[in-house]
Amino acid sequence: MIKCIRWRAALPLALVSSLLHAQPASEDDAVVITASRTQQRLRDAIPHTTVLTQKDIRDSQAIDLPSLLRSEAGFEIQQTGGIGSTFSPLSLRGGSSAQALILVDGVRVEDASFGLSAIQHIMLDDVERVEIVRGNVSSLYGSGAIGGVVQVFTKRGRGAPAPYGQVMLGERSTGKALAGYGGEAGDTRFNLTASRFRTRGFSAIDPRIAPSANPDRDGYENESAAANVSHRVSRRHEVGASFLRANTHLDYDSAFDLPTDVHKSGQDLGMMQAWWEAHFVDAWRSRASVAEGTDYRTDTKNGAFAFSSNTRNRQLIWDNELRIRPEHSVSVGLEQLRQELDSSTVGQRSRDVGSWRLGYLGRLGAHSLQGNVRTEDYSDFGNAETYFLGYGFDLTDRWRLTASNANAFRAPSFVDLYFPFGVGNPLLRPERARTNELGLQWTAGPHRLRTTVFETKYQDAIVFSAGTTRNVRRASVNGVETSYSGQLLGFDLRASLTLQDPVEQDPGGQEVQAIRRSKKFGSVSAYRTLDRWRLGAELLGSGERRDTHIVTFASVQEAGYTVLNLTARYNFSKALFAALRVENALNEEYHLVNGFNAPPRGAFVTVGWQP
Repeated sequence: MIKCIRWRAALPLALVSSLLHAQPASEDDAVVITASRTQQRLRDAIPHTTVLTQKDIRDSQAIDLPSLLRSEAGFEIQQTGGIGSTFSPLSLRGGSSAQALILVDGVRVEDASFGLSAIQHIMLDDVERVEIVRGNVSSLYGSGAIGGVVQVFTKRGRGAPAPYGQVMLGERSTGKALAGYGGEAGDTRFNLTASRFRTRGFSAIDPRIAPSANPDRDGYENESAAANVSHRVSRRHEVGASFLRANTHLDYDSAFDLPTDVHKSGQDLGMMQAWWEAHFVDAWRSRASVAEGTDYRTDTKNGAFAFSSNTRNRQLIWDNELRIRPEHSVSVGLEQLRQELDSSTVGQRSRDVGSWRLGYLGRLGAHSLQGNVRTEDYSDFGNAETYFLGYGFDLTDRWRLTASNANAFRAPSFVDLYFPFGVGNPLLRPERARTNELGLQWTAGPHRLRTTVFETKYQDAIVFSAGTTRNVRRASVNGVETSYSGQLLGFDLRASLTLQDPVEQDPGGQEVQAIRRSKKFGSVSAYRTLDRWRLGAELLGSGERRDTHIVTFASVQEAGYTVLNLTARYNFSKALFAALRVENALNEEYHLVNGFNAPPRGAFVTVGWQP
């Protein structure tokens, strides 16, 4: 299977390269930090890394984080209904949602019950950019970074202080209002954003598949606020703070109640941190931060209490980078994490995690090296050690080979350990994984094309079967992912293609395709500026996926799908604009999760002021 995948992935690489080889343009490489926890050029990152900028977010006109990530290589979205819907919203490189780590300004915002992050509540109005690192990077970030890391950076002020805002209206009684103010005043940078989103939505569950579900519309509300401020005290010292809060209300359906039952969920997602960055000497950069991530959720059924889960993650982080020579640096980090959970299903639980890490990043001519090791000490199950070894070789100024070997782990969540009601299996071992990768990258001016062949094998995977949670399931995924961004014939293009074979062992011992993971999926988007117009189209496609029936739990195959989104933006001036997004323009009827409806065709109009 892996040989077949390699040949199929090489075809788009060769075709795009032949089309673009003669395109002249200047190199303007982005700087990223997530791939190594030190600043480096994007083209030099050894893990498969991509950056989604303000321009990419603006072009897509996506509202929330899942809608933006859906078009990126390796990502599959598994939402159970419309925007804001619950369940396991994300799969990266064929893994579960708990095997991808989500950070906001470096802070964990995960729910300690299941080890998931409520990315469905992160509105893009608050986001400046997103960095995506694929593959095992537990040696940098600890538990959960098996499939990779998504780091969201909140908006920072730029230029002269100025207000901005927008209003959006659309199908299904959807509306959004946004107001913000930000900029630079002397040595201080700041940005403040507040938004309110509301939609009546559509019925989350398809009544043709689950007749007992309530057929009414399932709406969603999101009130978000974000702030980011920093002040340069002197040439060598800077302090700052950031804040994000999303208060949400969701209506959802159940396939096992009466058609008249009403289910609601209220969730409060938050992050706050304060930091101090110092350059005691030119070669030494030090950053200390204290942070807290929270996730509070309460569900009701017909107005009566049904479920609650309240998580608080407190972090102390001290990162240090020592630049030995211009092309060589060493990094050292110390972290302390305190996780606290108060849940109606597993009670009050807590754990403490202490960790240290050591890293090296260097270049010797055409050769580049990255090495990372990390040790973590968990109060409830002991030590976990991880590493990353990466190598890059510049074949030419444009072509680059990369290779890496790494391991990773995921600590059992409190639900894994203690569900139901404290019974559970407190002797669970962490899930562990080992990944080998080989990559080929081509960069020229604005063009960046990367193909990565990867293989990940899991051991001690955690599965719930026969009324208990246990370490029994073996799993693996091998595949090829390709991503491209650039300009061709006047169009700004982005494209991705993922071919993978995610396999897991079911409770009976048979190896089957991993649930809700397709073997092939991809996207292509094109945008072009014509005078005052900015026009765009995005095409998303996925093959069939194995799933379980929403009512009977029997194994089923969900059909593949193709979704077309169209966008247009008209600039009345440098600041005033109007925009249109037509979502699912061909009105494709499909399911991301068996029995749950996906959004039908809808049009949304935005008017805004953005200096």
